[in-house]
Amino acid sequence: MDAAQRLVARKEVGEIALFEVAAEAAVSNGTIYNYFRTRDEVLEAVGIAMATEFSDTISALSTGVHSGAQRLSIGVRMFIGRAADDHPWASALLRIIHFGQATRSRLAAHVLDDLREGRREGAFAFEDEGIALDLVLSCTTGAMRAIVEGRMEAEHDIQVAEMILKALGATPAKARKIASLPLPALAAVDQDPEPS
Repeated sequence: MDAAQRLVARKEVGEIALFEVAAEAAVSNGTIYNYFRTRDEVLEAVGIAMATEFSDTISALSTGVHSGAQRLSIGVRMFIGRAADDHPWASALLRIIHFGQATRSRLAAHVLDDLREGRREGAFAFEDEGIALDLVLSCTTGAMRAIVEGRMEAEHDIQVAEMILKALGATPAKARKIASLPLPALAAVDQDPEPS
């Protein structure tokens, strides 16, 4: 998986062949074919793994956050922040997300829960859930692409999250307040409990 992710970060999806994945992973072609029959299967598996891993991390960090609008803002900002910190990861995800429905579905499940809760709590006023989902995913991936291409502004994550919240129906003041809240610390998920 890591080898395929590295390739996707460097090359367009349609340019990748299974023998290249094998070479990048330093394994035989036969080994790759034991697990995957086509390039599409490899790309789908990589996309699902990337989307699931980071979305699950964000969910774990947001466990104590009950506001759907705040959880949505956290997710948007953390994906943008990861893009700023890890351009190869962002490049790979951006190439795969537009390629595979399964990857989009994994991301959509988390976003839809937050959209629904945000609407239920009165923070959002959108009418069409599908369009709201497209808005969040498109704006977030667009911001990630801008970062990878070197077009990042100061507080890019906060500005994008604020604009998304406003587009979903949050008042300007509420959107600004939510988007500016501190992010949960990644270290909280990675820490082992202290021995007793």
